[in-house]
Amino acid sequence: MHKLIQEALATKREILLRKREVLRITGLANSTFYARIKTGVLPRGVPIGPRLKGWPASEIDAYVQSCIAKRDCKTTDATV
Repeated sequence: MHKLIQEALATKREILLRKREVLRITGLANSTFYARIKTGVLPRGVPIGPRLKGWPASEIDAYVQSCIAKRDCKTTDATV
């Protein structure tokens, strides 16, 4: 699945990820996932059916990259 996401991002073609995939990619627990949506840290899902939502892969990738950037910023500050 990770290869599919990378291919979609490389070709600028958006794909929607199901919650299970988002949780696996981010490593978040279900309750933490919904708490971060509530606080605006993670985007809300896109309705793709009456009771079904998906999350754009680019937005989830941006979230992961922001987590990495925060870590790197803290690491840089600690070494100065």
